[in-house]
Parts: sequence; structure tokens; C-alpha cells
Amino acid sequence: MNRTERLLDLIAYLLNAKEPVSWHEIKNHFPEDYAHGVEESNQRKFERDKAELISLGIPIDYQSGSENTKEGYLIREEKLFLPEVKFTAEESSLLMLSAGAVLENTNFPYRDQLESALHKITSINTHVNPPSPAMTITLPTHAKSSGRSRLVHQIQDALDRRKQIEIQYHAFSTGRITRRKLNPYGLIFRRGNWTLVSWDHLRQGLRCFVLTRISSLRVNPRKPGSPDYEIPADFSLKPYQNQQPWELEVHEPISVAIEVSDHRLPELRSQLMRAKQTGERTFEVSVTNRSGFVSWILSQKTDSRVLAPPEMISEIQHAMKNLL
Repeated sequence: MNRTERLLDLIAYLLNAKEPVSWHEIKNHFPEDYAHGVEESNQRKFERDKAELISLGIPIDYQSGSENTKEGYLIREEKLFLPEVKFTAEESSLLMLSAGAVLENTNFPYRDQLESALHKITSINTHVNPPSPAMTITLPTHAKSSGRSRLVHQIQDALDRRKQIEIQYHAFSTGRITRRKLNPYGLIFRRGNWTLVSWDHLRQGLRCFVLTRISSLRVNPRKPGSPDYEIPADFSLKPYQNQQPWELEVHEPISVAIEVSDHRLPELRSQLMRAKQTGERTFEVSVTNRSGFVSWILSQKTDSRVLAPPEMISEIQHAMKNLL
């Protein structure tokens, strides 16, 4: 039996066991794999197998023995399997509507995966309702969407294989084109654009790159089957999903005080979730992208205004004059 077959058999054996399985029982069940030669070597082999399964998300636990419990290894079903996915009638309609809008775009890079996921969801949720004909969603189409689709596929391939990439990037803040070496950590689709979150070797830190500003991309061709880097275990894309324009790291942080009108507070709270609330309607915002912040403030019209610092107020007043 090869290693893949052994790992699959080990999963099935522990999952079907009615009680924890001791090391002695595992050796007896897999004599060709864990009961030949030196005992210490057999234990190391089992520990390597167990570590690989755990890294793949298989929750193998060890239970210490007591008067009422048996000592040994086990896989708890409640940890292994996710709960059944269920949707309300309204949720299912919205799901079908939004998925249908995305699938109309033949250049969407994850179209096949979305179709597969949607098929699985509808097959196990017989109460999924078609969307109301009175509702529609239209996604904007872009002339260069096919080019961005190719970029997404290239980056996703590099992500899957943990391969370093090299890009030419047109920076919005400086207007300069620079060559960057990156370790891709994740892709996000937000505000109509794909954004790559990577470790930037030039800046020695995590940075975001909008795919529309990437003019060329090259995946490291050396040792294609070996990873060039590892993504830290504590990394998460979640903080980047709701990142606001002024939070892109272009310069050192500037503390800006703003006031929001009463009727817009409920709507804007999600955008200001990382801001410090200093009063009933006032917030302190850490700005690392002045131009992004100015554009956001102007888009709020009279519903948000800057209280401090004076230089930011002057910059916004200057931007308003240019619009008149």
C-alpha cells in the first residue's frame, strides 16, 4: 500500500471506530506499516502521517485514559464535518440572482468553480427558489476583463503552488512603474476590482496591489513542484475585505477627525469600523492614503466633514475648488 492509500485507510479506521484507538491497536491494524522493524521508527512514521493529516484539516485528537474513558486516538465527526447549509426563501432567491449575474460574465475567472458550487448547493437544498422576475442585477463589463481573468488564473496558480511572482506595477500614489517581487497571500474582489494581498520584498511588509495596475507578471519557473514560501498561520484576508480607500498604505499615518450627520451614521458605521469613535457623531480616522480619503469625503457631500488637522481641511477645500 502506498502512502496515500495508508492515510485514507487511517482516516477511515479512526472515523469508524466506536471508541478511541490505542497505539497497539493501530499497529495490529496496519502491521505492514507500523509493526515492522524498530518501534521508535514506527512511532515516528505514524507521527509524520498524523501530522500530515492534521495539516490537511483532519482533526485527529488524543484522549487520555481514565476510569470511565479509554486512552487512544480518535476523529470526532462534529469537528470533521460542517453543519448542513440551509437558506431561507429570501436568501436562496438572492443567491440565485447574484450568482446568475456573475455567471453571465464569461470572463469571470472562477466561473466553473461558481457553477459547481451552485449546483452542489441547489442539489442539497431543494427549497432554493428562483429569483423574482421583478429583480435584476447587472454587473459592469470591461473591455480588458479577459486580460484580468488571465492574471487572476496566473496568480491563483502561484498561490496554489506557493510560488513567488514578479510584477511591473503602476503605483497610483507616485505614478511610477516599479518591478516588485511578491509572495502572494490571497486575492480579493472588491469595488469591482481584483486586489492581490502579498508580502512585498521591496517594502518588506504586506501590501495590496490592484490587478488593473499590473502591466506584466512572471511566476518563478524554478522548481515548479516546490514552494518558495509559506503563508503565516495567523494570516487572514478578513481585515482586507472591508479595507477603505484611505487605509491603503501609501504614506505614514495621519490622524484625521471627522463628523458624520445623524441620518448617515447607520450606513457609514461599517466603513468606519476601524476608526475610533470620539463622540456621538465624531470619529478619529487613521489615514495612510490622503487622495483616497479626500475622494471619500467629497463623495459624502455635506454628510461628513473634516474637523482636523488644518492641512487636511485645506486639501479638501482645494479639491472642491478644482471641481467647481
